[in-house]
Amino acid sequence: MNKSISLSANVSDREAISELINVWAYHRDRGNWEQLRDTFWPDGTISLSWFDGPFEQFVNSSREMAEKGSQAKHIVSQPFVKVNGNRAVSEANFILLARSSNGPLEIDLTTYARFYDLLEKREGSWRIFKRTAIYESDRMDPVQPSLMFWIVCMFTNFKKYPKACRFLGFALEKAGYELAQNIIEDNSKELDLLYKNGDDWLSG
Repeated sequence: MNKSISLSANVSDREAISELINVWAYHRDRGNWEQLRDTFWPDGTISLSWFDGPFEQFVNSSREMAEKGSQAKHIVSQPFVKVNGNRAVSEANFILLARSSNGPLEIDLTTYARFYDLLEKREGSWRIFKRTAIYESDRMDPVQPSLMFWIVCMFTNFKKYPKACRFLGFALEKAGYELAQNIIEDNSKELDLLYKNGDDWLSG
């Protein structure tokens, strides 16, 4: 590890970053779109299951998704943070809870993943510069006992979706959203490259 990278030297920086990560989830789930915009720098980007691009566009798309009735909640852990001057890398576990409808069938989705963030401190404030979601596993359950649920499971090819988020992928597709092309799964070569690029960026 680069000796210039501090894990604990500046506690206030780490606390500010930790608060920022949790504030993002709060404003995203509550639909506080203007406050959500303030968690990223204007040139920031985000890459996750259904979106890969500028954060400003992500906020607008999230608003549209919410207006269509999408229900989602992000439960985010305390992040692990590495700081090097005005740059930082943060990684936090999160659980995505979402409810989806497929005709008369309602399903609850649970997705286990991590947020890998590159952050910058500009003019004394920390904001996220780039966020990438890392997917671990997921599941879906019927909201109510339903024969239709088992029929859907029997006749759906879930293997066409990324293994780490196949049920989320199924629900997104049914809702009219295309999966991003560069989804990062845990324990993959793509994840190794993500970490390497993050370490190189942090080192400056």
